[in-house]
Amino acid sequence: MWGRAALVVAAVLSSAAAVQQALTVRDRRRYPPPGLLINVDGHPMHLQVRGPDTDGPTVVLEAGMGSFSPNWYWVQQELASKIRTVAYDRAGLGWSRRSRQPRDAQAIAVELRDALSKAEIEPPYVLAGHSFGGLPIRAFADLYPDLTAGLILVDASHPDQWVRWPTPHADRILEVSQKILGWLGWFGLLRALHLARGISAGLPARQAAELRAGAALPGFAATEAAQIRSWSVSREQLNAAAPLGDLPLAVIAVSEQPVGDELLTALQHELAELTENAGFEVVQGASHESLISNREHARVVADIIQAVVQAARDREDARLKRP
Repeated sequence: MWGRAALVVAAVLSSAAAVQQALTVRDRRRYPPPGLLINVDGHPMHLQVRGPDTDGPTVVLEAGMGSFSPNWYWVQQELASKIRTVAYDRAGLGWSRRSRQPRDAQAIAVELRDALSKAEIEPPYVLAGHSFGGLPIRAFADLYPDLTAGLILVDASHPDQWVRWPTPHADRILEVSQKILGWLGWFGLLRALHLARGISAGLPARQAAELRAGAALPGFAATEAAQIRSWSVSREQLNAAAPLGDLPLAVIAVSEQPVGDELLTALQHELAELTENAGFEVVQGASHESLISNREHARVVADIIQAVVQAARDREDARLKRP
């Protein structure tokens, strides 16, 4: 009896895996990479470059946890006529293949620097990071201060948030859940769950479909688990980072926080203390996800990015005029 049941389960799983593989092949045909594929340390990384190549700085867009470049569509659209922007996919997400390197903030920042260099996208850079993306852009600024002209933390993660979160070991729970999702992904469960629904709501149909297809891949959840597992390393790196001085910084927070409102708001205010030249703004009506997927909210983000770009230019002009 048990042997027959095991055979039935094996047959069902095998069929589900075959369907998942077939749909993955279909998605790759439907959604080819819209940008550049750059080889970094033996694996391709995807960069979506838009806008004029002006006198700089170039804006680099780092997506949040569970997301990649199409999430920045509205922000890139708003800036396309004025500023060159680069939305890219971290290794293991979107059209970028997995890396052999750890997934801590510094390792991700090094890969980003290599990708920009090999794509011949010259510094200086203003970097904007949404959610988890705030960690690697801060590491980038610490590793490459001469290349960094400004930062925008878009409802960004705080390196200490898990040690201060009221639920004990919340990061460990999240990591384990991502590992389980990665395993289920081989049998099509991620496709059925549609985990990209929240981050894609409000985007055009094409970009929403790209996010859904990317989030259905088993390696996607495995990469997310690796990033969470490396969070403690990232925390140590960022808490040991050098002061940012008068580097232009904008911190963007949201008014709609269904969980952990007081703590998350306090953490955002702490991020605004990272430099002597920081601005802080709350986007009313925006949630963590809608901040860049909703067109109206993304327009506010784009305006703030433009302001930081201008502040970076003014700072460089003042530096050149010093005797």
